[in-house]
Amino acid sequence: MTYASPLVSVPQDTPDFSGCSFSPSPDAARRARSFTRQTLASWGLAELADDAQVIVSELLANAVRHTGVRHAGVRQPDGGVPGAWTAALGLWLLNHADGLMCVVTDPSDSAPALRQPGDSSESGRGLHLVHALSDHWGWTRLSERGKAVWAILFRG
Repeated sequence: MTYASPLVSVPQDTPDFSGCSFSPSPDAARRARSFTRQTLASWGLAELADDAQVIVSELLANAVRHTGVRHAGVRQPDGGVPGAWTAALGLWLLNHADGLMCVVTDPSDSAPALRQPGDSSESGRGLHLVHALSDHWGWTRLSERGKAVWAILFRG
C-alpha cells in the first residue's frame, strides 16, 4: 500500500480537496511527496508541485521529529525507545481559486517555531524552507487535540 485513499468526500461545488494519513515511518515524507505530486498533476497544478513537495515533506518530517509520535522499530531522533505508533499524521491538499493550501495535522499541541540553527547544525531549517517557499504559513490548534500546520502557495 503506497498511501491511504482520501479521508473525506467533498461536494462537487467545492474546491478540489484531497487528504490521506501516514504512520510516522521513515518513508512517510517520500510517500507524502508522491501523493502531492500525483494530486497536483491531476488538478493541473504542475507549476506548484516542486515547492509543494518540499513544503509537505518538511512539515511531515517536523511532525514526526517533534511531536513524539513513534513507529515500531524506528529509532527516534531524541534517542527514545521505539514503540508502536501512537497517532496518525494527516496530509490535506486544498485547490482553491487563488492557489493551493497544504496542511499537515499531528497529535501534538506544541506550536511550531522558527529557530536559528547553528552553522554546523544538521536540523532546524525545515520551517525556514516552508517560510521561503510559501506565500503564507501558520498553524491552528485543533479542537480535540493536536494541530494543523499549513502553507499557502498562490498561483503564478
